[in-house]
Amino acid sequence: MNPHVQSRCLLPFCLLIAGGCQALYATPLVALLTREQEMLVSVQNAATSTHDPAAIFSQGAQALKDGEFSRADELFRRVIALDPKSGAAHINLGVIYMRERRWEDALAELHQAETISPKVSGIQLNIGLIYYRKSDFDAAIEPFSKVLKLEPDSLQASYLLGLCYFFTNRYKAAVETLAPLWKQESTNLNYLYVLSIAANKSSNTPLQKEAFDQMIAIGQNTPEFHLYAGKAWLAGHDTDQALEQFQMAAEAKPDLPLVHYFLGRTYLERYAYSEAEASLKKDASIEPEFAYNYEELGLLYVKLGQPEKAEMSFRRAIELNHELVNSYFGLARLYRDSAHYTDALEMLDHAEALAPQSASIHYTRGQVLTHLGERAQARQEFDMASKLLKSFNDRLQQDPSGDQSADAQNAAQQ
Repeated sequence: MNPHVQSRCLLPFCLLIAGGCQALYATPLVALLTREQEMLVSVQNAATSTHDPAAIFSQGAQALKDGEFSRADELFRRVIALDPKSGAAHINLGVIYMRERRWEDALAELHQAETISPKVSGIQLNIGLIYYRKSDFDAAIEPFSKVLKLEPDSLQASYLLGLCYFFTNRYKAAVETLAPLWKQESTNLNYLYVLSIAANKSSNTPLQKEAFDQMIAIGQNTPEFHLYAGKAWLAGHDTDQALEQFQMAAEAKPDLPLVHYFLGRTYLERYAYSEAEASLKKDASIEPEFAYNYEELGLLYVKLGQPEKAEMSFRRAIELNHELVNSYFGLARLYRDSAHYTDALEMLDHAEALAPQSASIHYTRGQVLTHLGERAQARQEFDMASKLLKSFNDRLQQDPSGDQSADAQNAAQQ
């Protein structure tokens, strides 16, 4: 059993339908109109002073713009030391940490800014974006909702809130949030794809047909449309059709993000391992910070009996994204099989924190604890694995379609 399907499948889908999360969170902030920034106007031509928070803030903003994150971090902290009520400095520290994928540090700074400037919608937007990037869509709903209370016409917040409802299987709420955006987004394939699925899942047949027809009308024969079509075929395990669609997308637009990733996954299902490796490496060259390519390569190398390459790939995936439970779990099994039980337990601790309801993780913990001589704890883990597996099977019997046990990725693919 896959310990945590979301970590493997959901984020690629979220990137596909959102057009890339990096582009989304680059928009709010670097500069929110706050007291500190208004001060900047009056000091544009003033000599820089080591004791002038406005001047130091200006230097920090420039360093952030130039990508000098360490220097920007230092300068904004100097601003806070001189002016503890500088909400803008905390906000920009949060932006720095977001770009460095230091999610918890970013949240700490943004929540501090929130106490100082509770009416600034950009703070809530960035908080929501952090949870969105972490695939914690439940947690993202509240801050995006707060943005809309402060700024009812925020297209970005509405769109992201609708996606969060969608990813958490709240299809009616997703439709209610996304449908009003039709005028602005009806030429956006991503939007139409999600809306058509959400409408179908909430029994809104007219809207489902309208969105689907519009998607075909504007997207037919484009590389992006072939990518969506291939993904749908892959979800149904029709790898012949999926392969054809992904190849058409790749031929028309070789640098299209995710197309080579999904080609790689298609080849994996067809046991064409050399082609899978080449495709995943190709996508990694296009998207070097997309962690899922390395996770899939790790899984591939495990199948090929190449543990050194698998370990390197899993570790690279975790460097890029600390939320990848399958990479931690993959490392744990590698260390278990090589009798490095303490290392295996450490990786399982990370995996369990991310997927506490995984029967596979608890069962493997039981195995490792047995080897470490912790038999009482091992028995507890085996018992927990048994209960979780029974619960999963019971849900599957109650709903053979899989809707109740499916994550957002599976639900979207049905």
